[in-house]
Amino acid sequence: MSEQIELLSATEYDTVGKALWELVKDYPRQIGDPSVKAEYDALGANKSLSVSVLGGRYRKRNVLGGFTAEINFRMEYKSNPTTSELRIDAQAFVGRIMRWLENTKDLPLLTDGRTITKITASVAIPYKDETGQDKSTVYVADAVMEYEVE
Repeated sequence: MSEQIELLSATEYDTVGKALWELVKDYPRQIGDPSVKAEYDALGANKSLSVSVLGGRYRKRNVLGGFTAEINFRMEYKSNPTTSELRIDAQAFVGRIMRWLENTKDLPLLTDGRTITKITASVAIPYKDETGQDKSTVYVADAVMEYEVE
């Protein structure tokens, strides 16, 4: 028996994406972290940090209108490190954000009664951004956020 996948509505996608971006902006910066502000779905020309929502689905609905859902998202940090140490630091920065998201015990409420139940993240993987003249490196980590509405 196959499970039917129901994609998130456009409204749900937008609402949760914005709330997720607000959550990432609350990351408590550590000594040595770059001074960048998280943007939604956009990397700037120089050093920049972005949160992008990749898609999601409803996992279960209840008869009272509540549901559980999951949304896939990506953290991207763009920089132009010139040494191995700087490349390691850049990759570690994305990793710290993802660990913070995974391990935050008091996850905030999202909007309209949505509650985050779990965030599971991958490690940061570097890739070359060959589209810009500076040949920057973008460090990327994907994650899944599970949440519910009662």
